[in-house]
Amino acid sequence: MKKLLIIGAGPAGCMAAISAKTNHPHWEVVLIDKNTRICEKLRLSGGGRCNISANVSIETVIEQTPRNGRFLYATLQTMNPIHIQQFFAQRDLPLVEEDHKRLFPITHKADDVANVLLKELQLLNIKFLFNMHIQQIDLQNRLVKTADDILRFNHLIIASGGASYSNTGSDGLILQELKSNIEITPLYPAETPLVCQEALIQSKCLQGLSLQDVGLSLFIDGKRKKKVVHDLLFTHFGLSGPGPLQCSSVIGPAFEENKKVHVVIDCLPSVSIATLETMLHTMSLGEVLKHFKLPKRLIEGYELLSKDLSIVQFLKSWPIIVHDVRGFNQAFVTWGGVSVKEIDPKTLIIKKYPFVSVCGEAIDIHSHTGGFNITIAMSTGCHAGKFFTQ
Repeated sequence: MKKLLIIGAGPAGCMAAISAKTNHPHWEVVLIDKNTRICEKLRLSGGGRCNISANVSIETVIEQTPRNGRFLYATLQTMNPIHIQQFFAQRDLPLVEEDHKRLFPITHKADDVANVLLKELQLLNIKFLFNMHIQQIDLQNRLVKTADDILRFNHLIIASGGASYSNTGSDGLILQELKSNIEITPLYPAETPLVCQEALIQSKCLQGLSLQDVGLSLFIDGKRKKKVVHDLLFTHFGLSGPGPLQCSSVIGPAFEENKKVHVVIDCLPSVSIATLETMLHTMSLGEVLKHFKLPKRLIEGYELLSKDLSIVQFLKSWPIIVHDVRGFNQAFVTWGGVSVKEIDPKTLIIKKYPFVSVCGEAIDIHSHTGGFNITIAMSTGCHAGKFFTQ
């Protein structure tokens, strides 16, 4: 019996195993992970509720994937948000929609998502090898060496993740191991909070304040690289929340290359400057904030900035310098991984090694928060398990 090894038991690896055994029942499918159970990182997603996907089109998934999104056209035909909803509904865990089209399991428990995957794996008689620390991957001889064993394979699927949340097992070590044979693009934290050292942030006068649906534009060396309307949270170190996280997705190596990064905040993206100027003829800042249901605490922020900004500038084009991003321990995903140039997008097979496939966050693809990254993990996992060589 031919043997398929899958390294990584996250959503990509689990879906790859399910797809492989479903499409190739005569193969032995073995799922390897350094943890003692599947889906450790997934169990933390969505605050433990698991924002598993988004109720959007294939085109929107690609649009929400700033890093190599077009590479996903083929995989999203195999599994997309509609298929994901059907998969879980058929296994008695329907998904429910929340704001921004986000999909969660009806129980709001990430463990329930993991349990559905585990039950499916068990029904298909997938073999598990947990607590396995890989020391070497020998592609020439088709061997995976661990501290205790040497595993032979006919085909190998890399689903080991990136370098974010390393305590869950996705520490980037497998990617480093592959570097001598396959091009691995540099790894950077993405979908992570922004670090700002300006006096306003250091004063902590706005710490804990959240704003809904504000406009955020991110600039690198004066050129706008990202524009988004989403929620924002002021923290003791800078900016967090979905808006800043999405902005972080395009920063990558900017700081390493000594580029200047800043964001511009538009507190009222649906209100024109002319309208605001007219209102300020007869209304104070406090009255304007109350009218638009913005927090009164913003006045404290403006008091620190009033020497440099008018009220209109503060509400419509408030610049904040970004000095860094939070590291991999707070990044939702990884920028970097196996270069898409190395991979056949129709099969996810490595071109130089037709007996090796790659899926999930191990590929140099990342998307925004909101269910898109787990969608990509499941989509590429399902595709890799379907199209590996015979």
